[in-house]
Amino acid sequence: MAPKVPSILRACAVSVGSLVANFSIFVFSYNRLATPFLVEEQRVTNANFILTVTLGGFVLVACITGVVVYWMLRRQPAPAKR
Repeated sequence: MAPKVPSILRACAVSVGSLVANFSIFVFSYNRLATPFLVEEQRVTNANFILTVTLGGFVLVACITGVVVYWMLRRQPAPAKR
């Protein structure tokens, strides 16, 4: 029988995965929307627009993370009664 991974490690893995996914969404969107021809002041001005575009991706990743955590919690065995 394979050893079980502690739940804290699984929770950390889901959190890190969510962080990486959200950061990737932001970087991808920022690079697509803030072209290299913009100066830094223009990029800062467009930050609100970039956030509104990436917000949908953030919400999607949050929902997927919630489903994964729910699935992980449902698979945990019930605690032993004393």
